[in-house]
Amino acid sequence: MSKTTPSLVPDNLRPYLAEIAERLLSGHAAVMVGAGFSKNATPNSASGSGFPDWSQLGDIFYEKIHGRKPGNQSKYLNVLKLADEVEAAFGRPALDQMLRNAIPDYDYEPSPLHEDLLNLPWSDVFTTNYDTLLERARNAVTSQRYEVVINKEDLINSERPRIVKLHGSFSSDPQFIITEEDYRCYPEDFAPFVNTVRQALLENTLCLIGFSGDDPNFLQWIGWIRDNLGQKNSPKMYLIGLFSLSEAEKKLLERRNIVLVDLSEYPDVSGNHYKALEQFLDYLLSRKAEDNRLGWPENPEDNELQHPDLQSVNLAQLSKFLSVWKKQRLLYPGWVVVPEDRRGSLWSFIEHWINYLPVQDNLPNFIDLEFAFELNWRMEKCLCPTPNEQIAFFEAILDRYLPLSDMETPLEQISATSEEMNARELTRNDIRNMCHHLLLSMMRYYREEGLLDNWEAWRDKIQRDMVHLSSEHKANFHYECALFCFFGLNLPGLKKQLTEWPVNESMPFWEAKRAGLLAEIGQVEEAKNILENSLTNIRSKLNLKPITTDYSLVSQEAFVMLLLKYVQMELPRFSG
Repeated sequence: MSKTTPSLVPDNLRPYLAEIAERLLSGHAAVMVGAGFSKNATPNSASGSGFPDWSQLGDIFYEKIHGRKPGNQSKYLNVLKLADEVEAAFGRPALDQMLRNAIPDYDYEPSPLHEDLLNLPWSDVFTTNYDTLLERARNAVTSQRYEVVINKEDLINSERPRIVKLHGSFSSDPQFIITEEDYRCYPEDFAPFVNTVRQALLENTLCLIGFSGDDPNFLQWIGWIRDNLGQKNSPKMYLIGLFSLSEAEKKLLERRNIVLVDLSEYPDVSGNHYKALEQFLDYLLSRKAEDNRLGWPENPEDNELQHPDLQSVNLAQLSKFLSVWKKQRLLYPGWVVVPEDRRGSLWSFIEHWINYLPVQDNLPNFIDLEFAFELNWRMEKCLCPTPNEQIAFFEAILDRYLPLSDMETPLEQISATSEEMNARELTRNDIRNMCHHLLLSMMRYYREEGLLDNWEAWRDKIQRDMVHLSSEHKANFHYECALFCFFGLNLPGLKKQLTEWPVNESMPFWEAKRAGLLAEIGQVEEAKNILENSLTNIRSKLNLKPITTDYSLVSQEAFVMLLLKYVQMELPRFSG
C-alpha cells in the first residue's frame, strides 16, 4: 500500500492529524474501534453477507419478535430495547446466538487496514466489537505486541498495549453487551473497564474509529465518560471517518468535546470508507516511519553514491550526491556518539570519497564548500581523523569563502550572486556556519598533530570572527582552547581558559564538557554542581519535548549521567 505523505493532507485536516500523530508517537494516544471498522474486513468468499450495521441488526431483532420485517410505518427507534425484548421472549442464550449468526466473524479475514491500525504505537486499543478481527490481525503485526483482554478480571495483570474487548468477544463465553439493561448496569457491573477507559482518557488522546454520530455504543460511552469526568473535565476526543452530519449534529459533538475529523475532505475518497481510513492510517504510518531514525542513515537507492567513479564525477553527479548527503545530515538523530553499527553504515557512504579533492576542478561557487563541509561532518561522526591530504583542501576553501585577512567585509569578496546562493538554498549565515565548522576542525587537527604554531595561527583567525560564531561554535572554540592547554600540561593556561569560557545554561551539554575539565584539575565540587544542573536542564527539555524524532536530549542525558557518576565517585577523595 502506498503511504500518504503529509503534503497530501487537506489543509482543513492537517492540524488535527498532526496533533494525533504527535500524541501517538509520544506514547499518548489510544483508539476505540467500533462496528463500522469491521466492514473493511476481507471476505473468505464472494458470497460474504457483510457485517451488519445497527439498523440491520435492529431489523433482525424486529423480525424475530414480530415474525415479519419492519415496514415503513412500524420502524423502531431503539435497537437496544429490541434486544431487551428478544431476551425477554426467547432467553439470553437465544439472543447471544442471534448475534453470532448475524455477525459473520470467521467468514472474513482481517484486511490490511486492521494490520495498519495495529502497527501504530497505540497505548491501548479498545473495541466494542464482538468479532475477532483485531485479535487475528495482531498475529501479522511485528512492530507491536498486543495482549488481548476480554474479562474484567484479566485487567489486573495485563500489560500495555492491549486490545481490550469492552463488550465481549466471540472467542469467549461471557455475555455480550447488547440490551438496554446491559448498558444500564454496565458502569457498575463492568466498572474496571469503565475505569480503564477513563484513565486512558486522562493520560491520552482518544481516537474513535468505526463509529457514527448516532451509534448506540458511541452515545453510551460518551455519556459514561461525561458522567465520570464531568462535562468541563472531559478531554477532547477525535471522531474519525466519513460523515454526513447536520450543523446541529456537529454543534452537539462540539459541546461533548468531540472533534470531528471528516475524511471526506480528501479529494479522491468519493464516499469510500475503506479508502478514507486508508488515507488516515497511511498518514500516521508515514509519520511513524519519519519518527524512527534508529536505522539512520538509510541506504540510498542509487548505488553510485557508495561506489562512485571518482575519475569521471561531473558537476551534476556531485550536486546529486551533495543533495543526498545534506538530507541524511538533516535527519541525523542527534546522538552524542554515533552507535558503532551506524558508524559502519555511514562510513560506507564516504570511504570512496576520501581521496576526492576537487581543488583544481574550479567548481562553481559553494559546491566545493558544501562538499568539504558534508565530507568533514561525516568523518567526524565516524570518529575518523582528518587525513593530511585534506588540510590543504580545507585551507583553500576557507581562504576563498572566509577571507579572514579583511574582517570588515567578511564573505563580501566572494564573486557570487544572490541567484547562485538561492539556487543552492544557502544564506550567508549558512556559508559562515560551514566555514566555522571547518575552522574548528582545523584547530582540532593541528592540536592532535602537535603543530602548535599552526594551531595558534588558526585560533587567531577564528578569534577575529567571534562575533559571527553561533553559540555552539563559541562553546566548541573555548573547549578546543581548553583542550590545547590541557594536553600541553599548561595548568595556569587551562584555568584561565575555563574562567574565560562564558557560562551558558541553555547549552547543558557544553556545560557538562566544561565541568569535565574542571574535574580534571581537582575542582570536583564545582564540576558536580554544574553536571547536576546540566542534567536537570536536559530533563526539563525532555519533558517539554516528549516526541523522539531525534535522540539528542536522551543521548546527552546518558553522557551527563555517566560523567556525573565518575565525578561523584571521586568527590570523597577531594573533599576529605
